[in-house]
Amino acid sequence: MKVGKAPLWWGFIVLLALALIAVPHVLDRYTVFLLYLLFLNIALAQSWNLLAGYAGLISLGVAALFGIGAYAAGMTIVHLGFHFLLGALFGGVLAAVFAAIVALPIFRFRGIYFAIATLVLSEALRIFMVNWKFTGSAEGLNLPLESGTTLMWYYYVMLLVAAGATLLVVVILRTKLGMGLRALGNNEASAQNMGVNTFRTKLYVFLLAAFITGLVGGIHASKMGSIEPYSIFSAMWTLSTANTVIIGGIGTVLGPVLGAVFVIILGELLADYQTFHLAITGALLILIIRFIPAGIWGQIGKLTLARRPEGGGTDAP
Repeated sequence: MKVGKAPLWWGFIVLLALALIAVPHVLDRYTVFLLYLLFLNIALAQSWNLLAGYAGLISLGVAALFGIGAYAAGMTIVHLGFHFLLGALFGGVLAAVFAAIVALPIFRFRGIYFAIATLVLSEALRIFMVNWKFTGSAEGLNLPLESGTTLMWYYYVMLLVAAGATLLVVVILRTKLGMGLRALGNNEASAQNMGVNTFRTKLYVFLLAAFITGLVGGIHASKMGSIEPYSIFSAMWTLSTANTVIIGGIGTVLGPVLGAVFVIILGELLADYQTFHLAITGALLILIIRFIPAGIWGQIGKLTLARRPEGGGTDAP
């Protein structure tokens, strides 16, 4: 965006922030819950976009990190009496620790093999949790009612997480780590020849994405009040997150936001037609991958750049 338009963007951001703060006080509970889900999807999408969109690491293990965060929060709330925020933070930390443990062996894989390895890891964790009696096995955990709080507070907490995840991406892209990520995403061998420590770069972004995903899982576990491995470790978390980023625009800052809005609205419009929902989403993904692989926001950015006069600047989000 042009420097001269920066005040307009700041004004828009301030107005949007004020509107989002006021929303829970004027809308009905169901709409507030939908917005909570929107922020949840944005946070997950931004964390996945860091890996897939910038580092070129197509991870299918979102459910694994989400589930670890959810169960870590649930266990600390049930057995240690943690407040839900402290439990969620612990969930994020434990997800990052798990990511650090598996990073060395899993980074040995490349491309589709990396994606398959993360998917297998996620499924293995789901099966393990189904059979682990300490966590309630297949029945899962019921969190005490006093561990939660009002829907309004969950709304604000998830809003902060989504905004923080988006801001984190913006900040990272303006640092040396962001430059390394872009080089890594374009060509790992070339990035290494340019002096980028590829393992360290992948590790940093893997840990950040894991922490955000685990944190979101921990918050959602407390919000739902009960968790069980079949839903918490469901592959739908991974598929929904990937769909959101691909539809919105992979490798862009605002693409995951736009994609999350689109996915939530489409889900509501087709809530009573689940079969059509899956079919339409699948057809939409095929069309986007085939005709606009940059996604909706990526395509908007391309059209905007094409219409700019020469020297008009290229700082698109």
